[in-house]
Amino acid sequence: MKILRWKYIFLAFLVLSDAGVIYASFIIAYKFRFSFEPFLRLLPADKGTPPWNLYAEALRLIVPLWIIVFAFWGKLYQRRFADSANEFLALAKNAVLATILMVAATFLYRQYQYSRLVMCFGFLASLTLLFLSRETWKWFMRKMLGKIVVSETVILVGESKSMEAVARVISRDVHKKIIAMPADNIAAISRAIDSDPDVGEIYVSGRLLTEENEDLQDLMDKCEDMEIEIKILPFLMEMRLGEIMVDDSLGLPVLHLKPLSLHGFRYMVKRVFDISLCLLIVAALFIPFLFISVLIMLDSRGGPFFVQERVGFKGKRFKCVKFRTMHRNAEKLLEEMKLQSFRGGPAFKMIGDPRITRMGKWLRRFSLDELAQVWNILKGEMSLIGPRPQVLAEAQGNPEWAKRRYRVLPGITGLWQVSGRADLSYEDMMRLDIYYLENWSPGLDLRIILKTFPVVFFGKGAY
Repeated sequence: MKILRWKYIFLAFLVLSDAGVIYASFIIAYKFRFSFEPFLRLLPADKGTPPWNLYAEALRLIVPLWIIVFAFWGKLYQRRFADSANEFLALAKNAVLATILMVAATFLYRQYQYSRLVMCFGFLASLTLLFLSRETWKWFMRKMLGKIVVSETVILVGESKSMEAVARVISRDVHKKIIAMPADNIAAISRAIDSDPDVGEIYVSGRLLTEENEDLQDLMDKCEDMEIEIKILPFLMEMRLGEIMVDDSLGLPVLHLKPLSLHGFRYMVKRVFDISLCLLIVAALFIPFLFISVLIMLDSRGGPFFVQERVGFKGKRFKCVKFRTMHRNAEKLLEEMKLQSFRGGPAFKMIGDPRITRMGKWLRRFSLDELAQVWNILKGEMSLIGPRPQVLAEAQGNPEWAKRRYRVLPGITGLWQVSGRADLSYEDMMRLDIYYLENWSPGLDLRIILKTFPVVFFGKGAY
């Protein structure tokens, strides 16, 4: 098909582009280390400036090494169009491995000792420039070439939760055109294949294979003859998307369910990140925290903190700490004033809540009241990112499907906080929490953190 020719052209261009960027990055690193006067005053090159040709010869091996790592370990040339956060994380992981191998190779090469600073700067420059060049390439592909290059057609047969997830991923690729087909009209699918020579993949819901379907079998035979890939989505994914693992320990592809809660290495990565960032927050904001505490006590009677019992990981209760934003008798005022929530569901929220203090309005406007929860994070009761910890009354009103949100540590910020905050309905909030649970990755956490800053700054949905 025509699309295959374009694929190879774009792949070749991307490989050459990455190789050129890596080479240029080490030129920049060499110049910065040995020719940039402000840096030389800080760290002089006591052994003199080595000739560039020594590094140029090394790059003949270094550049292919990086490309091999990208291709065979990171699969960076097989990935679909990833979003920016996941692209950066993938590049960083592969660049670290390539740099480690590069340093190891220099130890084995005894004829010349290469500058470790050049290697360090080369890593930083390569990571930065590779990310920028790939993002520019993706933008160019989407904006310019997407209109002139033949697209590959992907047919999705059947409707399910897993199909929706597949469609979201495929839609990122500028060369993929999606056609959704109903499962009960195999003849229409066959006609679509005959009329479109660029059909390259067909995704079929595994639910359709649970019953004897001769027409579907004929369609699969036809696709095999036409060299069209058919991919089956196990129907279990419709119920437990994100919880399916493939176990090949028996020599057979056996699907089994994995627990949704973060555990093992994934939990360790997330926990180390939480503790490290919280310690930085405490170190940087200790004085502002004291200043906020004093202002709270001067504005209204009572202490600076509000402690409330919340429901956390696996339904366990814990004491959630926040900077106080309401009068100290807020719970009693709620009953006396008979205030009404503007949002459906058990979660109470209203615009212009009269129980909020003057200082509290300012703290809520920029979500500064939540920062006191770093104490809960350090204690292991919360995470920086995750579903919000619910008060007891809200938790008791949860539908059964929403209780899955308790399988991860609650967080200060999360997916629904950066998707509308209090402007969302209760059901939408719960569904976004479940989506985060099913699709957690370091890239998703990074996207949420980056989106949190503008949301907090503009105060949208903060009441």
